[in-house]
Amino acid sequence: MHPVGAIHLVFFGLAIPILVVLARRKFRDAKRPLPDRLKHFQSTAFQLALLTVFSLVVAKATWIDVFAFDAARLPVGLAVGAALYALAVLYMRPRWRLAVEKRVRVVHLFMPANATERAWWLLVSVLAGVGEEITWRGVQTQLLVPITGSYLLAAILCAISFGLAHFVQGWRSAAVIGVFALGFQAVVAASGCLYVAMLVHVAYDVTAGLAYGRLGRELGYQPADPPAAAP
Repeated sequence: MHPVGAIHLVFFGLAIPILVVLARRKFRDAKRPLPDRLKHFQSTAFQLALLTVFSLVVAKATWIDVFAFDAARLPVGLAVGAALYALAVLYMRPRWRLAVEKRVRVVHLFMPANATERAWWLLVSVLAGVGEEITWRGVQTQLLVPITGSYLLAAILCAISFGLAHFVQGWRSAAVIGVFALGFQAVVAASGCLYVAMLVHVAYDVTAGLAYGRLGRELGYQPADPPAAAP
């Protein structure tokens, strides 16, 4: 394996999940103030951009075509993607509301409250949808297939690391995100490309953020409120 491929596997498959799990502590500690939301969006966008560039460099060095496109499979891929988006939103809508009602601490970082924050959330959503699909469903999966000898096993390992990379939201959310990751992988398999999964991922993230923002206004979850620790 090319050295940069090995670095990519270790960094995204192990290092990031471990760091996120460790960082979870500061979000559970109600005595610690949460980061400024706008600055959090801005720093997240910058980090996602850097990580996406890294994944693109690794893809080029390891001859992984993350821009492949199969027009013949696009209709099936779009149908699978639309079904995944609908199921994900239907499943998560009551859970979004419950999290805001309970004043779950970390939710504050996902609820843009004004036009500026919504613009930055849109950028974060696009960068996450594009970059994370390139990283996990594109590069990581293709690097793991020859190691595991199985596309399915590679997809499962990537789903686990992807879920853990979102562990800051809590273990239940990380588990759900891991399942979503398998859904994104199914979209990639059905469409023969990453583009449909990117589209679904971006749409879901935008929907989640706007829903959180609206629920925050409706239910009176203000930044000054003492948020509860996530379960």
